[in-house]
Amino acid sequence: MSDRSLSLLSLRRLMQDWRDSATAPAYRQIANRLRFAILDGRVGLGVKLPGERRLADELEVARITVSQAYDLLRAEGFLESGQGRGSVTVLPDGAEALQEGASADPGLMDLAAATTRAHPDLAPAYRKAMAHLPALLPHSGYEMRGEIGLRRVLADRYAEDGVALAPDQILISQGAQHGLVLLIRAFLKPGDPVAVDLPSYPNALEAFHRAGVQMRGYPVTDNGWSVAELERDLAQGRYKMAYLIADHHNPTGQVMDADARFRLARAAKRGGALLVFDECVRELWRDAPPPVIDPPHYRAPVVRLGSASKVFWGGLRTGWIAADRRIIDQVHAARSSIDLGGPPLEQITTRILYEDFPDAVDRQRAQLRDEHAFLSGEIARRFPDWTSLKVEGGLSLWLRLPRPVSPELSAAAREWGLKLEPGPRFFLQQGGAHNLRLPFSRDRDFMVRALDLLEPAWRQVCATPGLAKEVRVEAPVF
Repeated sequence: MSDRSLSLLSLRRLMQDWRDSATAPAYRQIANRLRFAILDGRVGLGVKLPGERRLADELEVARITVSQAYDLLRAEGFLESGQGRGSVTVLPDGAEALQEGASADPGLMDLAAATTRAHPDLAPAYRKAMAHLPALLPHSGYEMRGEIGLRRVLADRYAEDGVALAPDQILISQGAQHGLVLLIRAFLKPGDPVAVDLPSYPNALEAFHRAGVQMRGYPVTDNGWSVAELERDLAQGRYKMAYLIADHHNPTGQVMDADARFRLARAAKRGGALLVFDECVRELWRDAPPPVIDPPHYRAPVVRLGSASKVFWGGLRTGWIAADRRIIDQVHAARSSIDLGGPPLEQITTRILYEDFPDAVDRQRAQLRDEHAFLSGEIARRFPDWTSLKVEGGLSLWLRLPRPVSPELSAAAREWGLKLEPGPRFFLQQGGAHNLRLPFSRDRDFMVRALDLLEPAWRQVCATPGLAKEVRVEAPVF
């Protein structure tokens, strides 16, 4: 039986204004609303839906109407039901998982995952790394702190940014997301309070949710972070941890200024919170690097999550945690309950990329600048009533639609063969229906073909009766 159920509050928000002016029968309109929510991630997989009578009472319809809606969803493969189990959300056979980075349905063009193509230097770096393999084979292959050569290289790169770190203050993970999971395991227990910025990276929110912590979001608006409120709450000791994406924020693309970083670090030190900055796209700046997180002379409980996977290739699966020795030692002690370290060959490959291909990151930045300019121009030409925030780096645009219909646009796009990431995926509660995240980290041919599919999907949504009005759209129910 699923231990996750759709709450009454979530149900009300999700089904708000479910009737439209279309001629479709009521049961089909109910099924359509629930199907959209499952497809775009507002209702997670394995979530138990309300019983037929309860939903009928809430929507003020006959029970047979809800029964017909559930029957339709079961026939389409979106619900599974059983005696004593209720109706639980699933995806039809062959549909891809909703998490970013999951393998795409071969029938869909994936414009949801914000990832880079494999860097041209990656294959030569792997070939060089293979020369080191014979020296590794006599050993166990387990190294929970990570390959020492890579840790030295990363310490040198931090020193170039004005942050003094020794190699033993760095632990190699299998990507930034894995690093976050290690931190959660080492420092949090169910019920602990955690601050996050919102919108935020959906997989990070999912990791916190699965750990059973209590999250509170602090908005990232068009003008940046609400620093004053978070600073006060951190200083008062209200949180065990704060997780922020200060460098090319995912999804808005904004960068936190140096003063805000300093204030939050000082407040976290005063209140005893662990301040975690996700820096997985920090190196992918456009015109200038982001500010240093904290001045070298200022000591604070700051943890940096880094990653080479976003820079060079998602399949490289190499990231790191950088912090003071006490924090690294605690993560190391807790790690054995999760894994025994990452693949050494990938770590050596990452070291070689940084050491032997010194202009590799610069060339990746140049390519992303061109791709950002191209996608921005195409959006302005094809969708003139869409707007976006100015981004200073990263991998994607955060677009604002003239109507709160990104979930419906995501569902319509699937019919045209395109996978999108709608705004509500990045929130904890309601929000994001006006927003759509589009990555610009693809080649031009791919983007043109994808936008050629997005245009008719947008026209289809605009022509749908009942979608012109403002509605509150529920964010993911994890």
